[in-house]
Amino acid sequence: MNRTVALAVGVVLVAGSCGGSTAGTSTSVVSGETGTFSASSTATPAPTSAPTATAGIDPIIEAARATVGEYAGEWTNTTFGSTGPMTASIDVADDGTVTLAMDLGGLVFGESDPDPEVLTFGALDVIQGVDVESAVFGTVTLKQSLGGLTMSAPDVPSSRIGSVQIIVALGRDGTVSGTYEIIFEGETAVGAEGVFALSRR
Repeated sequence: MNRTVALAVGVVLVAGSCGGSTAGTSTSVVSGETGTFSASSTATPAPTSAPTATAGIDPIIEAARATVGEYAGEWTNTTFGSTGPMTASIDVADDGTVTLAMDLGGLVFGESDPDPEVLTFGALDVIQGVDVESAVFGTVTLKQSLGGLTMSAPDVPSSRIGSVQIIVALGRDGTVSGTYEIIFEGETAVGAEGVFALSRR
């Protein structure tokens, strides 16, 4: 299971937790002397073809930038007892582009120690869901979920592994942790489970 992918989820988790409301405001007035009630709402601004640029950085991107740094930790397959190290490096550009360099060690999927790889995606795109291509996991969908981030790899490029589901949580102390489930090729039930944890270096 990809520990660094979990880190990517952590980046998305931070970004997703900082959304703000853009709903219109309303006011109401009650007159105690006359017993009358009146209500008014602010007019909804006319839609524009594209948002205008604002000074500074989007608050969601700014929140994602709080995850920039180097991380290290390990993964453990709790079903079979295998384990391995993992490291990750995260960078977030002003436009929200996240660059995640990751290296998983040990016998990932019980097969081999995969080469390090770099994943790139938009911090804002994770809110609705975004597909990222990974040499280890195939197409991975990153999506914000309630209280965290979900990473789904429905077609892992392996003769043994069918799919992987990863749930990631980001701690306030800069740690990233989570769980994962593996369904083996040709099966429908979960065949292996595991956990992972990384800390900022």
